[in-house]
Amino acid sequence: MSRREAPALLRARNVLRLGLGLALFLTVFVDIAVLVVPIYDMQLFDRVLLSRNMDTVAMLSVACGVGLVIYGALDYLRSATLVAIADRVGRALSVPVLEAAVRRGMEGDSAAGAEALRDLNEIRSFLSSGAVSTPLDALCSPLLLTVMFMLHPAFGWLGMVGISLLAIVGIVNDLLVRPAVMAAAEQRARAGHQLAVGLSEADLIEGLGMFAALTRRWAGRHASALERMRHAGERAQHVGVIAKITRLGLQSGVMAMGAVLIISRQASAGSLMGANLLLAKVLGPFDSLVSSWRRWIEAYAAWRRISTLLAAVYEAADAGSAITAAESGLVLDGAGFDAPDTGRPLLQDISLALQPGTATALIGPNGAGKSTLMRILVGVLPTTRGAVRLDGIPVFTGDRGRIGYLPQGIHLLDGTISENVARFDAAPAEAVIAAAQAANVHDIIGRLRQGYDTRITRAVALLSGGQRQRVALARALYDGPRLLVLDEPDASLDQAGEEALLGAIEAARAAGVVIVVATHRPKLLARMDYTLSLRDGRVEEFVPRVNGEPVTEVTKHPVVA
Repeated sequence: MSRREAPALLRARNVLRLGLGLALFLTVFVDIAVLVVPIYDMQLFDRVLLSRNMDTVAMLSVACGVGLVIYGALDYLRSATLVAIADRVGRALSVPVLEAAVRRGMEGDSAAGAEALRDLNEIRSFLSSGAVSTPLDALCSPLLLTVMFMLHPAFGWLGMVGISLLAIVGIVNDLLVRPAVMAAAEQRARAGHQLAVGLSEADLIEGLGMFAALTRRWAGRHASALERMRHAGERAQHVGVIAKITRLGLQSGVMAMGAVLIISRQASAGSLMGANLLLAKVLGPFDSLVSSWRRWIEAYAAWRRISTLLAAVYEAADAGSAITAAESGLVLDGAGFDAPDTGRPLLQDISLALQPGTATALIGPNGAGKSTLMRILVGVLPTTRGAVRLDGIPVFTGDRGRIGYLPQGIHLLDGTISENVARFDAAPAEAVIAAAQAANVHDIIGRLRQGYDTRITRAVALLSGGQRQRVALARALYDGPRLLVLDEPDASLDQAGEEALLGAIEAARAAGVVIVVATHRPKLLARMDYTLSLRDGRVEEFVPRVNGEPVTEVTKHPVVA
């Protein structure tokens, strides 16, 4: 856990505190309302059976009925409160958990999303279940014990002995069950995670005939986890049987004690019936806690995994979140990145400053770190060392709307062309059209039958690869970004598309945008102000360009452009 807890967890904890406080307040009145039943029985045994007055029976029955209606309404309100808590906690955590899972997926942990969402569903299901109301009833047991003491001190002391015995059984249950359940849950999660990661490379697995071996490996680990869970379940069942025997023995004991008190004329038959009902109500929550303890442990394990996930991402985002001084443009300050699986450094000690209105070409051989650097520039990956700031704000935690990104592959999402250009934001049509005009694709879209409302699934058959790439360029140019990162942007473009791309770059440069382009094409290089060459994850050369040609003097150290 990080020193500073993630804001989403703080919000969820506040919801839990307030909601459970309200539920506890309602539980007090629920337990007061439930007293109507033992009072009704006491009056029947102590008064009606002696007086044989049917009018009294009718009046008591009506009063008991009203009390039960009030009890039912209060219990319903408490259940509705717990459901609302589950919903609010789910809403507070759902988006941050999904964002954190996406971050982990981008870092190579592709199964994190499914695991995190399963854990979140486990927490929501647990909070909305009756398991949460059990400890609330247990906290209110002193109220019912007080009534038992009022009936006779012996009844009250018997209730306290019962609570103590069941508490001891619960502690033993925790010591025996919790370690096994936690270990089994972690082992099952790891097995599922490894299977999901393996299946993400389905073509490789099928092509090499690895599927059978992979499933056998998973089945063995999953079976081991299930075996641990079975042993934990058996232990919980054994302890649960002891708890039930203890509770039934105590309820039998209260009847025997009541009989002795009645014979010695220290208590009435009505007080015996009331004490029996109250004892059952007092011991019930402690008995239920023992039987539902495994679910509490699983929910706690899910909460801990989500907390760890959010804390790790929040720590990474918070590490470089401080704004040092007023900066303009793109600054890389000792930026580095290590491969998450092997720890091998992919980028090392890159320090550079690019001013607004400049265009830089990013070149280098395969494996030099160009793709990794571009993903760091747009905030897809966090730096493991150093920082990357745009106008003084770390790109990993800043507003992504200030960055335009055109990856090498053409990735358009399911939706209309307008939604894709606007990045699925509620944008005015003028802003979408302006971005399309900047990419010189407005006329092409206008010739489609449904224009900007054409769905991408249909547009795939209507637009060429180059035209789809220009739509993706319009998305990158949408809403006037401060940083424009283009990865081989002319790979699928014809001559008209290349001219549109060059015009968009010139317009962005004139608007004061920082431009970084990965390319080796002479036509694009001729429009660049600088050439940044990478090799083995390091800056090999930083070359200013004049009239489209690199200058003779090469800068091999970090510079300010």
